Parts: sequence; C-alpha cells; structure tokens
Amino acid sequence: MSDGILITARLKSKRLKKKILKKLPNGDTVIEYLIKNLKTTFKKNKIVLITSKSNQDTILTKIAERHNILFFRGHPLDVLDRMYKASIKFKFKNIISCTADNPLIDTLYAKKILNYHKLKKNDLTTNLSLPIGMFSYAVNVNSLRKVIIKKNSKNTETWIEYFKKIKNFKVEDYGKPKDTLGIRLTIDFIEDFNTVSKVLKNCRNRFPRFLDIINLKKKKPEIFKINSNIDQKSVTRPLFKK
Repeated sequence: MSDGILITARLKSKRLKKKILKKLPNGDTVIEYLIKNLKTTFKKNKIVLITSKSNQDTILTKIAERHNILFFRGHPLDVLDRMYKASIKFKFKNIISCTADNPLIDTLYAKKILNYHKLKKNDLTTNLSLPIGMFSYAVNVNSLRKVIIKKNSKNTETWIEYFKKIKNFKVEDYGKPKDTLGIRLTIDFIEDFNTVSKVLKNCRNRFPRFLDIINLKKKKPEIFKINSNIDQKSVTRPLFKK
C-alpha cells in the first residue's frame, strides 16, 4: 500500500466550457499545467487522473498518457465512488485529492498535509486557510469506503461535508496562512481564467507557491480584483442512508 494523488477531471462544465483545455500563457492547457505542477513534488507513477466513462472525456485519458501519468475512468457524477475505486485499483492507503480546475495548487503544502494526515491518523485533512484554488485534501481510503457505505446520493461532486457529518471521524485543518482574503485562484468563469493567467504572467516562479501569491497581491492587487465579484458555488448537502 502507498499514497497517491488523484486529479478529478471532466469536461462537463457549463459556466466555462471545456475550461481545463483552455491554454494558459505558457502554452499549457489548464490540466497539463496542473500535471506538471504536481510532478514538481510527487512521482509521476503516484499521480492518477480520474475521469468518467463518457466519450467526451476520452481526450483527458490521452493527455494523461502523453504526460506519463495513470488514469481511471468511473462514474460520471459520483466522485467519491470514482476516488475509491481508483484508490483500490492502484493500492493507495491515503490520497491527496485535487481538481483539474485548480492548476495553482500549492504542492508543497499538499505534501505537508499528507504527512500531517498520516502522522495524526486523520480520516480527512484539509487546508482551507489557503486561497481558494491552492488547497487540496488528504483522505484515508478506508474512511472513504465508510463514507460510500453510508451515503445516499450519487451526486458527490462536492463531498467534504460527508466526512464532517460522520460521527467519530477525525477531520482537521492544517496550518493557518494569513492574508488570503480576496484571493480566488480556482477556474469556474472567464474572470477566473483571466486572473490565473495574469498571475502566471507576473510571477517569476513558473509554479507559484503561497508566498509568491501573497507577494504578488502586495505588488499588484489589481490582478485579484478581476474576479473579485465571483461567489464560490455552494456545497451540496450530504445525504445519508437511514
């Protein structure tokens, strides 16, 4: 058993169609940039792109192959089921979960929360004090199995609340970075894409980390005003079997 990195990716977005195939300033698509970002910290044979069996998502498996990472195809809506079955297939004990529309994930923090997660023997470890679009989650695969047994919905695109609602689960948030207010680096709308593009154009580091972003905000706060009117989408209410 080992640890793995799961990238949840699909092309179903309605707000910004095929957003993860849009090209960033360096020429990489959003999903390709994320893969390269993760490779700076994690071994390629531990990174798995998890997508659906839908024909429209076949192109994502081709991208995974081209970049020498693994892939898994599963349920189109049930992300928890997809995560679990991929983890079982590749024999992961703990996973870092991230999504393809967050190319600027701070992989150094991801590694820190994974180590902390295992040390504390948590069911779920979050890092929600990082800016939106830079954090990831560490998940115990056995705990993921328990959630799947108890849940009563196949719509689990947003799944964090399932872990928080189960009694006796150990859920912790790692670290308390400051000055993250007003920073949004996930990609849901064109304003988000433009913000991320501007960040990459103005950062010296090819793969900006948390401190790079904080320093950039101090120097060029106008960049982060581009998408400041965007509200984060609501979290799906967890449904459990009676």
